[in-house]
Amino acid sequence: MLPKSIEDDLTKLSPVEFEQKRNGGKNIQDVPNVTGEDSLINSMPLWRFFDEGPIAVTKSNRFSYVPAHYHQFIEMNYVYMGTSIQHIDDTRIKLLPGQLILMDRSVLQRIDYSNQNDILLNILIKDDVEIQRLLDGVLNNSSLLSKFLFNICQKDVSHDNYLIFDLTKDPATQMIVESLIANSLHNKGDNNQVIFNLMLSLLIKLPPLLKYKKLRFIAPTNDPLYEIISFINQNYSTITLEELSEHFGYHPNYLGAKIKENLGVTFKQIIQLRRLNVACNLLQRTNWSIQRISEYLGFENHSSLFRLFKKEMQVTPSEYRKKVFRPLDIDQNKQN
Repeated sequence: MLPKSIEDDLTKLSPVEFEQKRNGGKNIQDVPNVTGEDSLINSMPLWRFFDEGPIAVTKSNRFSYVPAHYHQFIEMNYVYMGTSIQHIDDTRIKLLPGQLILMDRSVLQRIDYSNQNDILLNILIKDDVEIQRLLDGVLNNSSLLSKFLFNICQKDVSHDNYLIFDLTKDPATQMIVESLIANSLHNKGDNNQVIFNLMLSLLIKLPPLLKYKKLRFIAPTNDPLYEIISFINQNYSTITLEELSEHFGYHPNYLGAKIKENLGVTFKQIIQLRRLNVACNLLQRTNWSIQRISEYLGFENHSSLFRLFKKEMQVTPSEYRKKVFRPLDIDQNKQN
């Protein structure tokens, strides 16, 4: 457990949390939008997270959703209290206290509404230089974690990998990560060596605690499935399995089975979840009508979008919009 003073600090409402709670759960974006106002999926910027050092810890703001986003850094999420329901690429994940997820930069992450007792800590690593320093100190270079870290530093390879660890299986490892958090939350630059050593100790201890992995270390140019998924992401509003199969020279039954085997989800699920992520950001960041959003996503009518939200989010699109902030008048011809 963290010292009581730090735990009290974590459970206390931050200014952003106060506003989100006061405004009925409307999401307040408290960091700049690095990808521009016309981008549908944001990329979380370096911003000022690393002013005091290359490893930083922040608390995830409660009382709202976190819209779909990518990162410009390496991120761990550690659940200290409560739960965290996350959507990582096309997979719904429920993280419990003591569990930790480690993500590369190209992972698409969306987080469901968090309540008073849901304390999620973000452990951030700035860049490849720091990753390489850590990798040099990890003794077992054959572990999946070492391969994961090595892949992070490579160019022109897939960066949509993630690992989930259950630290409750080893109280000593929990003590390490919580000591890392305690030393990082109010770091003014004087704790950087301690923080680095704790991070290195954590990485050495993590491999036996692996709970789930999603790994692809192949270079995208040598991976036909990577090209297929990229094509789907670019054409999700109109593409069918038959059209996709014809484009890449496969039989629809074969390609559908290949996608399911490698990704654990069907072609239809990939399309629907991609539409859902884009819809969430359009509801948050534009003043478009539900009908216009439905048409933009390739639905024949808004009832299809309604059913998708009820199934995946347990709310209607209109109810979700009430939970988000900053409507922007984005012209359709600027969308990617």
